Amino acid sequence: MGEGCTTETQFVVQCLRAGIHDSSLETTDFESVDWDGVLDGATRHTVSPLVYEALQDVTDQAESALETGPGCKTGQTTETTMEAPQVPTEVLETFRERSQFVARRNLRLLGAVANLSSTLQSEGIRAIPYRGPVIASHLYGDVGCREFRDVDVLVAREDIPAIKSILEGLGFEPVYLDDSVTELTPTQEWAYRRVEREYTFYRERDDLEVELHWRVLSRHFPTEFDLECLWDRRSTTTVAGTEVPVFSPEDRLLACCIHGSRHRWERLHWSYDVAVALENQPVDWDAILERAQRHDCRRLFLLGLAVTDWLYDVSVPDRVRRQIATDQTLEGLLAAVEDRLFTDRPYREFEERRFQARTLDRTRDRVAFWANWLFKPNRSDVEAIALPRPLAPLYGVVRPVRIATGALCNGVRTSDHPQAEGR
Repeated sequence: MGEGCTTETQFVVQCLRAGIHDSSLETTDFESVDWDGVLDGATRHTVSPLVYEALQDVTDQAESALETGPGCKTGQTTETTMEAPQVPTEVLETFRERSQFVARRNLRLLGAVANLSSTLQSEGIRAIPYRGPVIASHLYGDVGCREFRDVDVLVAREDIPAIKSILEGLGFEPVYLDDSVTELTPTQEWAYRRVEREYTFYRERDDLEVELHWRVLSRHFPTEFDLECLWDRRSTTTVAGTEVPVFSPEDRLLACCIHGSRHRWERLHWSYDVAVALENQPVDWDAILERAQRHDCRRLFLLGLAVTDWLYDVSVPDRVRRQIATDQTLEGLLAAVEDRLFTDRPYREFEERRFQARTLDRTRDRVAFWANWLFKPNRSDVEAIALPRPLAPLYGVVRPVRIATGALCNGVRTSDHPQAEGR
């Protein structure tokens, strides 16, 4: 695998492969494994329950072999069965405790999804919960298998004021990038909804975070993947006894690929979502390829498939593999993913933006991407300065000034997006 991929991270990937293909771990030499490294890797990539499942399967098989070795009566052992691979008890216990914690938290968040969806439906507000809780329940079939820490809901931008009022009535408060900001002015609220794609709310009493999205991707990308184009294709699932709208299988797979590609596939659980979708549900490939083309996210989608196939050897049609092979840019993008996947080295924001620009299909989209990033304000620009409504267009001037100042003060940062959006 890529630079920086240790034996322990390869072991984590082996565990995930075993889960995808419903097989046992290939590794039998557990004595040489650095278990602290495995624990760190599973935690970093938020896949601890999946690794625990693979390790528990090995342990169960070893115990079964010890009890009933080939050709032996129950209770007898042989030299062969005594050599069955063993996972240290303390390692299994650590993973078990982590998995139980994840399951308890996920059940609480699923309840929040059901309650919020029911509340919004009763108010006549369209909303589709997606990512974390819904993927765990609808795609994995086991709420304890998928780690997530918040609730993401796709809504219409014009409904944000009404939903904000509902959430505040439920005890939530807005979360801002600038800790010194406690409230936005009406002009900032107006500008915020036009330059951003999400609004975060937090409720302290139960440590619950809800993110309202009115676009799946930021406006820097040409992809118009919003509620209007997804609502008529939605399906439903039952969450905590409540009928909840969800993405169609094709839209879910497309959204998973878009999200992971935007973040350079820096967390294994994103690619595992794609692998589970490919292996556990039928895919209308004609429909999804047409949508990827229509929504200007073909390369984002194909990159997601390429990364997932590289890691897990999943089922991808030959015609799709040919499209991946003939896109020369994808080869470089995949190499960049391999280079970053298993390392935490700091990198410049420009490096991240350059990668994102290369995922776009057309030259004009890449030019627009850079122009938007350089000159159009974002949420931090809006939070930084409270302008009166007549001067709101000047937020476009604030942006390049703040970029120049930031570049002079600190051009290097640690990759924090995956942790901020590690669902």
